[in-house]
Amino acid sequence: MKTLATLCLFVAAIGWSLPARAAVNVGDEPKLDFMSADGTPVSLSKLKGKLVVVDFWATWCGPCMAEAGHMVQINKTYQPKGLQMVGISLDANKGEMMSVAKQSGFAWPQYFDGLVWENKIGRAWGVTSIPRTFLIGPDGKVLWSGHAAQLDQQLEKAFKEHPPQLVDPKVLADAKAAVDRADSALKAGDTKLALQAMSKVPADARADKEFAARADEVRKTLEQAAESTLQDVEPLIQKSQYVEATARLRELSTGLDGTPTAAKAKKRLGELLAKPEVKAALAKAERTKQADAALAVAQQLKDQHKDEQAYSRFKGVATDFADIPAGATAAAVAKEYEKDPNFVKRATESAASTKASSALRVAQSYATAGRKDLARKKYQEVINEFPGTTYAEQAKKGLAALPK
Repeated sequence: MKTLATLCLFVAAIGWSLPARAAVNVGDEPKLDFMSADGTPVSLSKLKGKLVVVDFWATWCGPCMAEAGHMVQINKTYQPKGLQMVGISLDANKGEMMSVAKQSGFAWPQYFDGLVWENKIGRAWGVTSIPRTFLIGPDGKVLWSGHAAQLDQQLEKAFKEHPPQLVDPKVLADAKAAVDRADSALKAGDTKLALQAMSKVPADARADKEFAARADEVRKTLEQAAESTLQDVEPLIQKSQYVEATARLRELSTGLDGTPTAAKAKKRLGELLAKPEVKAALAKAERTKQADAALAVAQQLKDQHKDEQAYSRFKGVATDFADIPAGATAAAVAKEYEKDPNFVKRATESAASTKASSALRVAQSYATAGRKDLARKKYQEVINEFPGTTYAEQAKKGLAALPK
């Protein structure tokens, strides 16, 4: 092993080339997908939009370790600006590699397969000496390849000519649209709509400096208008209009997050949510919302002439939300359906079909197996749960046929 390490050091130091291999060159779009030594998944395809440094190195390589501090500094300087470092270790001992990487401050994923010069990625990329570094652009294509000592000037050039996209294009587009809506609403004097729009802006989008500057402009204008909105909340609280009051406070908190106005809104919201009467009002509002949604589904089924399904839904809403106006509305519709006894029988049969049939099969299997106590219990469940149906009649017959 000592001999191998000495040989590898010699190769790395003087740049002796191994037999020619298929190489990754400038302009190529290489593939790289692996699970790192610490369990982190790495994929170049998922890193598109960033600048990526792929560094081939080893703990036994003197020139590689001489660049360790340099690579750590590069990561600290450029990682916040959109650079991702990836290490490809040509070591034979995983534990030693991970220990050295940790001690050196390599805070980026490392590939390891223990094959040294037969390293799978090294072979695929045509690496015949180390240190060897590849700089890959936001589009996934290689911009440069060479010794790590020459990386700084290449990074400076890449950041100017191929700046990374710090934010996913769709996220950024949605964020810009939200800020535009907020700006338009402010110009129209609609602070509430502006707050709602700004609350839809994801924090990640602020990594784009141009967008962040634009968003800050709109937020500054919005904050001035929002102070009056904050003052308008108190009269709502005095009138016990807690749902509207908490909604406005939430909009202020999220739409202006990080501002003094948002801090005041969060504080007032916390005070409100601690009150039992506010909790009760919000819970009732949520139940009302759920009831209205369930009633809408039932009404849609009725409009589509799926009356048996609609009847079952209306009955459910009437039972589950008896204390809500939607429950009373559903009960009235169900009562209209119940004027036709034949319809009710068909609807009840239809609603019971799946569950009742299954329960009957279980009861019959118990009876066939001679487990009469379990069969009797299951038959009785069908009778109790589905009264007036043919399933209840079948259960009664099955019950009567059981041995005493």
